[in-house]
Amino acid sequence: MTTSARFIDTLLLDLQGRVRSKRLLVSMKGKLLEGQTRLPLSTLAQDIYGEDGEALTGIGLVNGDPDGICLPIERTIAVQPWYPDAEQVIISLIDPDDNQRDKLSPYDSRGQLSAQVEKLASLGLRATVALELEFYLLDGSTRNQGKPVVPECLRIAGEPNDLQLYDPRILDRMEPVLTRIHDWSDALGIPAETTIAEFGPGQFEINLRHRSDALQAADDAVIFRRIVDRAAQASGLIASFMAKPWTQHGGSGQHVHLSIIDKNGNNLFDAVKNETGKHGIAANLEHAIAGLLNTMPDAQLIFAPHGNSYRRIVPGSFAPHRVDWGFDHRAAAIRIPETNGSNARLEHRVAGSDANPYLLLSALLGGVCKGISDKTELSVDPLLPGKESPGARLTHDWLTAAHRFGASSAMKDIFGNQMISTFSAVKVNEAEEFLARVGSVDWDIYLSRI
Repeated sequence: MTTSARFIDTLLLDLQGRVRSKRLLVSMKGKLLEGQTRLPLSTLAQDIYGEDGEALTGIGLVNGDPDGICLPIERTIAVQPWYPDAEQVIISLIDPDDNQRDKLSPYDSRGQLSAQVEKLASLGLRATVALELEFYLLDGSTRNQGKPVVPECLRIAGEPNDLQLYDPRILDRMEPVLTRIHDWSDALGIPAETTIAEFGPGQFEINLRHRSDALQAADDAVIFRRIVDRAAQASGLIASFMAKPWTQHGGSGQHVHLSIIDKNGNNLFDAVKNETGKHGIAANLEHAIAGLLNTMPDAQLIFAPHGNSYRRIVPGSFAPHRVDWGFDHRAAAIRIPETNGSNARLEHRVAGSDANPYLLLSALLGGVCKGISDKTELSVDPLLPGKESPGARLTHDWLTAAHRFGASSAMKDIFGNQMISTFSAVKVNEAEEFLARVGSVDWDIYLSRI
């Protein structure tokens, strides 16, 4: 394929869910495709500050800081619409010291999802996945203010304290940015569809059309976040996928719609064509829900990976905070929007938009696969309108979630010992530092009162 681009940017997602990149001359693309380009394996396991944390992880100068071999995902090669001089390509990292030269590093989050896709395939199954991503568009002065600032054009009714949900004026006033997002998504083959104004000032949700390949769905999410960031920048704004940027306004979620398809193309969650369980839905759907509920507390660190993530998971919001499920119930952790036909599916609503999409889908596919394989029975009744949730409370504490993740045999089965020990160590360290910091919240509440 000929191109007029001068460069090609390799896009590597670390465990934190942030893109890391190496810019190459486009004349080096052949070497990249032949496996002759390298990046340090420690790039994958950095903490939120960008530190290697080698004393915690054992990865870095302590072991010589070895390179991994870049594995490009060729179908993601495309010219960047915001910078036509450069192409981009998503990559994974191969660990060259492994006995199998083609084995991805255990710290490679895309490789983690690939392993879960292969596990499903070994059972003759595949996942159909669609993601919904919420985010905020903030005024460019946010950089200098050090706190979120609402774009002036959205101050429709004075101070932005009222809700903007589904307000068409919000979409109209942000039309240049939103149009650019959709145009660039089209250019890069990202199936961005419905756009809505969400609750918070400057908050939006854009749905990505379902994919029959979970890896491609996660790739879409990675590239889409990059598109939103660049489109905001082009208009002098800042895009934030932070889980909870405002105290008084809604957090941003990353909802996942998921169904399981067999080798004949049949949807296992379709109650019309499959055996039903005690709740009148497909038995395999019940098993999948049970698998997800059973692994949910241990996987919470994947769904809520940062300190700020836990400000979103509170009662009285649309962010689920209990281990529960329900029929078309948006307060439930797992919502069942459709039970019959090809669109029968579950919606997992726990994760924030700050979650790594590869690790998120890995945790979900791992839970679903275990539930279906073990024929796990549901032990929790569905959440009913107006009723108290029957499910256990998810933790509100980041440190607890990090310790639970690291000690979980279920998570080790999904992610492997190396990834679990490294990621939990990094997150425990971050959480302990986070909890030790004294800041504006402490001063506002306690300084003049105690």
